[in-house]
This record gives sequence, C-alpha cells and structure tokens, in this order.
Amino acid sequence: MNTGLPPTEAGSGASSPRGLHEPPPGAAAMNVLRWVLFGGLLLLAIASIAGYALSRRPKGAGPAARAASVARYYCPMHPTYTSDNPGQCPICGMTLEPIPQHAGPEAAAENGDVPGLTGVRLTPDRVQMIGVRTAPVERRPLGIGSTLVGFVAPDESELRRVQIRMTGWVERLYVNRTGEVVRAGQPLVTIYSPELLQSENEYLIETEPPVRAARDSSEHAAMSEHELPGPVASRERLRLLGVPDSELERLARERTAATRLTLPSPVSGTVLERSVTEGQSVGPDTPLLTVADLSRVWVVADVYEMDLGSVRVGDPARFTADALPGRAFDARVEFVYPTVSSETRTLKARFSLDNRGGLLRPGMYGRVAIAPHGTPALTVPAEAVVHAGECNYVFLAHPGGMFEPRSVELGRGDGERVQVLRGVAAGDTVVASASFLIDSESRLKAAIDGLGGAPGAAPAGHAHGGTP
Repeated sequence: MNTGLPPTEAGSGASSPRGLHEPPPGAAAMNVLRWVLFGGLLLLAIASIAGYALSRRPKGAGPAARAASVARYYCPMHPTYTSDNPGQCPICGMTLEPIPQHAGPEAAAENGDVPGLTGVRLTPDRVQMIGVRTAPVERRPLGIGSTLVGFVAPDESELRRVQIRMTGWVERLYVNRTGEVVRAGQPLVTIYSPELLQSENEYLIETEPPVRAARDSSEHAAMSEHELPGPVASRERLRLLGVPDSELERLARERTAATRLTLPSPVSGTVLERSVTEGQSVGPDTPLLTVADLSRVWVVADVYEMDLGSVRVGDPARFTADALPGRAFDARVEFVYPTVSSETRTLKARFSLDNRGGLLRPGMYGRVAIAPHGTPALTVPAEAVVHAGECNYVFLAHPGGMFEPRSVELGRGDGERVQVLRGVAAGDTVVASASFLIDSESRLKAAIDGLGGAPGAAPAGHAHGGTP
C-alpha cells in the first residue's frame, strides 16, 4: 500500500538522522570560552618573556649605561671575586681594581703568543717596587757554555827518556827516587856491559898505528888507503850504541877500553819515572829513566762535544787551580785534539803555561775559561728566559709599562747569555730580572680574563652586580 511517505520514514518509532548529530545545548558557548582562555594564556606567556628580558637589561636607556656594565672590578688577592661596581673585597677588604679592557689589533698583539699568558700593564711605581730590570737584545759572540775542567800535564816536547842501546847490568843508580830535580849532564846511572868492552877494544885496534919495521912508501900509502875507513867505522859504531862524546874523548885520550858506561841527564828537569833498580839486567828495549823539563807545562781541558764549535786555536783562555786560590794563568789555545772520547763524549783542548816558578805540578786540577769568539749571534741574558717545559719565552718591555710574553726558540748559551733563533729581533727590550713576578701577574690576568671574558660571567657566589 502506497502511503506517499519515503521508505525511511515508514514504520513507527523511526527517528530522523538530523536529530542524531545535533550538538548539545551550550556547546557553542564552551567553544568560544576555550579559545578565549587559550589566547589569554598566550598573552600571559608573551608578557612574562618580555618582562624577563626587560629585567635583564642594564638600567639606563643609552649606550653609556651599557658601556658601564662592561667595566668590571676584581680583587687582586682573590681574583675569583668580581663585581660590576667599585668597592672593597668582602673577603680581605682590599680595594677592588678595574679589569683592564683591551681592544683592537695592537692590543691583541701585546697579549703575546704564549698559551696561558697575556700582556700586562704595570705602573712605574709597581715596576720599581718589584725590581724590574730590562736589557736589549744584542748581537755578540758566545763562549763556552760552562767552565771547563783542566789538568796540568808535562810538555811532551820536553820529555826525555834515558836508555841504553846495548845489553848489560845496572851497576849504580845515582838518582833512585822519582821527583828529584837533576841538571843537564848530571850522572844518572852506570851500566856494566861486556858488549861495550868489546866495541871499545875494536876501536882501539882500528886506530892503533902500524908497527911494521920496513915498508916502502908506496906500500904504506896503499895500506893507509885501506885502513883509513876502519877507525871511522868503529867510532861510528860506538856512537850508535849510545856512547856519549865524553866517553869517546876519554877513549881516544887514554886508549883504555872500559867495561862500564855512565849515562848523564840529557836535560835539566825532574825525574818523572824510574823503571830500573841496581843489579837489574837491561837491554835496548828497557827504559831506564824519564826526565821532563817542567819550566813550561801544558794544560789539557775537556771540551763537551756540543761546544766543539766554540773552541778554536788562538782563543784566549784562563786557568785557575784549586790549589792556588787567587792566582790565574792566561794563555791561548794551541791545539784542539781531533778525536772525541766515546766514553765521556768530550774532546781535549791544549794550551801552554810558563812555569818557571814551579807552581804548577803535573796532575794538578783546575778550571778553564775560554773567551768568546766567532760570528756574533742574537742573544739575550740567560736570566731573561722563562723555561716552562717544552715552551721557552721572554717578556718584551713596551713603552707605557706594557709587558708582552713572547715565545722564543733557543740555541746555545755560555752561562751568561743565550742565543735566540726565533721570536725576538735585535733592538727589542726584554725583562732581565723579576721575570717570575711579571709571569705571575700575566697568569693572574689571563685567568681573570678567562673568568670574566663576557659581561656578567662572574663565578656564582662571588660576583656582585649593580642590579639586585
């Protein structure tokens, strides 16, 4: 049956779809209220952020007020305490000092290139109080890096060995103690030698005139021509055996062969060695005595291998002996030995000293100072260099009381000055004394700059600002 109604509406109890999606009463009002609350909270957040930013701004509206907030103060005794306002340190009561502010490339250059240090500016009163002394960077020659050790030794050119060139026995020793002083020609030792007796007898036979009763002149002349070389050869043989001229003269005069030979001292000097005793058998290979003239001695100094380039022949040197306080002996280096000891890593330098007074004894110990020489090098006083492990630096003194730390590369030194290979130039001025005090000031200032590099960056609990 057609009722004229849509199918969806046919049947009892069926409700309309529009009725199912209608909002409850008051939903529109709640939606408006929710957006109003959200906007209010957003405005409140914006206002809070703006108020916090305004509260962090320095008081005052101009650039002068902002510049004033940068000027900070610190306590020299307690650098961790900083303040934006002048006053006194609450810890020790000292007056706060302003933290210096540097700007620009010139100020950056004055800060130096040494890590952990910065340039410092000191007042003239402060410089005088801590005893700062400056010195210029100069070019000058350098000497040995340290005082050398030297020993007195006999002059090798004045050593003489008393020795015989034949076999025999020591019959008598006239000098039987080392250290005795002898004169040239003084008897030293008497040798009994059958070989000497035989050689002198041959000489006498060769030099004996012929005893033939009758001989014509031609035969005598022929004999003489053959016999003339005989005496000359026998005399030369005696000379080669070490027979002195005095014994040859006696033999020719007395014409009596001797069994004993007395050896005289060849020079005036001191007996340094005695190698034989009375009754001992000797031969050509047996040294008897050693005599040295000590009127002139050598001083041999040990030079470290690193100082090899600092010693040259002709350099002035001065020797001082511990046994002779207050005495100094001047000389010049005569010879530098060509070899280096593998054990001590040293070589030897030698010079001669006049010892006619006998003050210097062989084996005496002393110290040798060799004067500087050679090409001048760029140098600074040794006390001007601050050694900090692998880093070496000096403080350059600039006008106005500014001191700049400068890293340097060092060369060799002589104890008083040290060579600088890089870092400074001739004419610069460096701090020669009280460097450690300026170093402390520089480290303190670098630490303060690190703590207060930005305005308001003071450590918590120690900074006092102008704004509560």
